[in-house]
Amino acid sequence: MSTSRTSAEDIVAMATYAAVVEAKSFTDAARALGVSKSVVSARVSRLEERLGVLLLLRTTRRFALTADGVRLYERCARVVAAADEAAQTIDDVSDAPRGVLRVHAPLAFAEAQLAQPIAEFARAHPNLKLDLRLDDRTPDIASEGLDLAIVLTEKLSESWLVARKLASDRVVVCAAPGYLRRRGIPFRPQDLIHHQRISHARRQDQWQFTTDEGPLTLDPSADLVVDSTAFMREAAVAEHGLAMLPSSVVAAELDSGRLRVVLDHFHDLSLGIYTVHHHARFVPARVRVFVDHLARCLRKPAWQRDAGKVDASASTHDVKLAGEGAARRTSRRGARETARARAIPMTEQDVRRLSEVAAIYRDVDPPAAERLLDALGRTQIVTAATMPPSVVTMNSRCVLRDRAGRERETALVYPWDAGETRVSVLSDLGEAMLGAPVGVTLPAGSLEAIRYQPEAAGDHHL
Repeated sequence: MSTSRTSAEDIVAMATYAAVVEAKSFTDAARALGVSKSVVSARVSRLEERLGVLLLLRTTRRFALTADGVRLYERCARVVAAADEAAQTIDDVSDAPRGVLRVHAPLAFAEAQLAQPIAEFARAHPNLKLDLRLDDRTPDIASEGLDLAIVLTEKLSESWLVARKLASDRVVVCAAPGYLRRRGIPFRPQDLIHHQRISHARRQDQWQFTTDEGPLTLDPSADLVVDSTAFMREAAVAEHGLAMLPSSVVAAELDSGRLRVVLDHFHDLSLGIYTVHHHARFVPARVRVFVDHLARCLRKPAWQRDAGKVDASASTHDVKLAGEGAARRTSRRGARETARARAIPMTEQDVRRLSEVAAIYRDVDPPAAERLLDALGRTQIVTAATMPPSVVTMNSRCVLRDRAGRERETALVYPWDAGETRVSVLSDLGEAMLGAPVGVTLPAGSLEAIRYQPEAAGDHHL
């Protein structure tokens, strides 16, 4: 092409050539452009003459692009896209969506929740191209040339943006079952000082809890600090430690059991999921239809169905099933089992905690987890203040005496605390000790449990 300025006729010819390549047919391109096939052919031929190169190798039925044709198409396509973008700036809100829609979204949220909605949107609007920017940054919509951004936040700080709330979310503390079996379940926020934490570089202030003693904020430093929510999720699954993450980001992992929620009764950090954009009076069609589509898709988000959430209802369900099973088995057992089917005084707190223990040990020790659930099915709920000091509860310090009169001090503990003088509640002896009154003969080894300290109601007094 000569160095003379490109004419309007050249630009029309380039747009026509791009339409031919994309349609893979002169006839289909003519139909899309609303002109005759001969006009399309003439424009492409004049473009070849103007450039002095062969763009298409034509046969009676088809054509193939030359190397020059491929290079020119890439540039022509950009020219057409730029023209579409210029036209979009003055689109009326009633126009059909077209051109390029540039969207920013958090990477982990997009991976977990947006792939299907975006695929459906693309099928419904084939003339609209999506340009997705995915990372954990807070974007500058204006300077980055974005049409809109999807943000997860407690509150929107930039009031000059137009926002629409799509759904609500909630931050949860979660960890892999393998990590919890190895390091223990943190039942109180104070327990976190003994655990590894995974924090986001820009959100280390989230480790805030409400306890009986008042608010508790942990030091912002963590064992692993990263700037990727997606990596935090994978690190938690890999048993690196505990992470605070939006429910929407870990919904699949909670549903599958790869992660479990802990400390859910000690914090309540809610998030809003918003779309934000600059447009106020005249919202381009491409923005409007996309936001409406996301609002429909997220109207009843899956992560709000309490996926994987450890709460009182889940524990009660486990206890109910265990109790029914215990009752059936007791009817078929002898006098020894009938004696063991006594009611076990226990606080609601310990029922919930031991249900969580049974849940994380189901995969690795099903019989022991089943025995524990059987015991929980025989519980008699009492308050901590009315817990009889003469029965063995979690963390009670006891003396076990065998028939020969030999004594040894021990305590009933959670499995991860078991040791030489500490008996796991999942063991045969631990099962026999749970709720046993002072002086009773235990089936496991014919041992007797006697009270060692009056305050033996364990951590109920902590």
